Amino acid sequence: MKNYYNIKIIKVIIKKEKIRNACRKVILNKRRKSKGFTLIEIIAVIAIIGILSAAILPNVNGYIKEAKKVKVVDQCRKVVMAAESYKLKNNLLEEVKTVSYMKATAGLSKYLDKNSLKNLPEDTTLSECRAIVNGGEFDIEGDNDMLKTETITNTTSLSQKNE
Repeated sequence: MKNYYNIKIIKVIIKKEKIRNACRKVILNKRRKSKGFTLIEIIAVIAIIGILSAAILPNVNGYIKEAKKVKVVDQCRKVVMAAESYKLKNNLLEEVKTVSYMKATAGLSKYLDKNSLKNLPEDTTLSECRAIVNGGEFDIEGDNDMLKTETITNTTSLSQKNE
């Protein structure tokens, strides 16, 4: 009878060991499987990033273009202020003068920082700069961020015509 119980106890211990070993294998397999990402998870993340970038990219491009336009407006403001300062001091300046003329004229060039007018073409006139400073619409060239002088529209004259 003792042997019978001893054999039963040994069988129970062996079963427990088999169960423990099986549990260990399952746990180890789960750990091995969770070490990396599945292909579906990676595709889902790439799709989410693509959707977000497609939604955000047009806004960012619009902000960049507006910043370039603000730069042109600032440069036009510098030209107008230089012309006004020169006019107050010397009592003369015609409206048809171009940026290149203003850079070359000794009295005017001291009011202008020549390097800061990179986005204005040399043939931009003072009246065009005034139109831009007063809220005129204009466009810039894509690659070099230069002002397209042919696209300047004076909004103040348009609003006066409509009234």
